[in-house]
Amino acid sequence: MSATNPGHAAPILPPIPSPHRYAGLYVYDFGGHVSVGYTAREIQVLRESPAHRDGQAYEIYRVDDRGAIELRGVLNDRLTAREAICFLRQDPHHARRDFDRIRTINEAFPFPCPVELQLARTGSFDPPNLTSLTFASASSTAVSRWLAQHAADLGDRVEGGINVCSQLGSTRTDRLDGCRLSAERGLDDRPADEVLRTTHLPIQRLGRVLDGHSETAGG
Repeated sequence: MSATNPGHAAPILPPIPSPHRYAGLYVYDFGGHVSVGYTAREIQVLRESPAHRDGQAYEIYRVDDRGAIELRGVLNDRLTAREAICFLRQDPHHARRDFDRIRTINEAFPFPCPVELQLARTGSFDPPNLTSLTFASASSTAVSRWLAQHAADLGDRVEGGINVCSQLGSTRTDRLDGCRLSAERGLDDRPADEVLRTTHLPIQRLGRVLDGHSETAGG
């Protein structure tokens, strides 16, 4: 295991069954123990809790074929920021095709995090017809991997980042269609009380990730 986080030693992780299933999720080092398998929103819940705010969060950035895990330290602003990726098209019919394609692929291969999907036309981008994905900035690596794996050839041109998200929200955009795409089964955000009740577990969402069943507080 390796970790990128200047000033902090890499935490010692518990044994993780099927570690590749946890790629894109998060590790939280509480100081006295480590717990694996949080979403970005769940890390926010921990950071907002007086009992746990001083912990250190790491993204499970990569898991190789041997199951070795690479961690990356996460700053607070990445947990609260939003990013967008825009697939720009000159032809509005091609933009509609991109929108429908993402929605269809997501039914078979859901995104690793909740995503807002939008079809729109705006004068702020060139070309002006766009399909956009908006999501938590902390999930950008996981979303990029999903796109590379399932939908790598969208748009005549692609723009992305926090600034693009701000630009979408601050300019006149004619929204033509849109929907919220839920996360992959087992990777949805849990209620805050469940997150805080299960901090003692070394592996979070164990049943959810492996077979779709919720873990118990004593599990």
